Amino acid sequence: PPRSTLFPYTTLFRSNLTDLQNGQVSLSTTDFVLAVVAQLGLFLMTPVVAGAVCRTVAISYIGEYPGARQVTGLGGRRLVALVVASLIVHVLELLGAVLCLFPAVVVMALFVLTAPAIVLEGLGPVAGMRRSWRLVKRRFWPVLGTALLGGLMATVAVDLVGLLPDALAALASPHVRAVMDAVVGTFTEAFQWALVTMLATLLYFDQRIRQEGLDLQLMAARAR
Repeated sequence: PPRSTLFPYTTLFRSNLTDLQNGQVSLSTTDFVLAVVAQLGLFLMTPVVAGAVCRTVAISYIGEYPGARQVTGLGGRRLVALVVASLIVHVLELLGAVLCLFPAVVVMALFVLTAPAIVLEGLGPVAGMRRSWRLVKRRFWPVLGTALLGGLMATVAVDLVGLLPDALAALASPHVRAVMDAVVGTFTEAFQWALVTMLATLLYFDQRIRQEGLDLQLMAARAR
């Protein structure tokens, strides 16, 4: 079905988990399948958004104006690498969360630069994860602190953005409210991922400048 028809199912899948556990709400097989498909679509779209944001930030960082082709021209290999790397990192974070909260945070910090490494250096999923590991391990604690603070600020920003739509949805009918909640939820999730990816890209440049003298390389390239 079109993406617009998946919004209500996405919200239904997220918001009614507690009611489902308590036996208060039941979902048909079709509703459940559409909800799962919607979640899968969001999961696959997240790396694509991350790749486009990485390109935009990188081009702007070196002082150029990004064009539509530069932003969207990621290529099939990089998109596949982003999806595969995202899946691997999420699995590792899940394993870390099962063991304890701190290992999951460690995994997040070590691989926070994976997407920028894949997009900007043309690496594969595993090579991108290794590159992130090498850049982060020398300055693990500063990167961890910045990532946590940035994630907190992104969460607060998303909550603030959603205040007005939530207030308007509360005045609407139940069906319209479900659609509005789904649309706003999807938008705010994409907005949050964009903020987090911007932070990761800036962290990537910061680590390369500190460890590899990237700023000097860029200055030398401009002087030619």
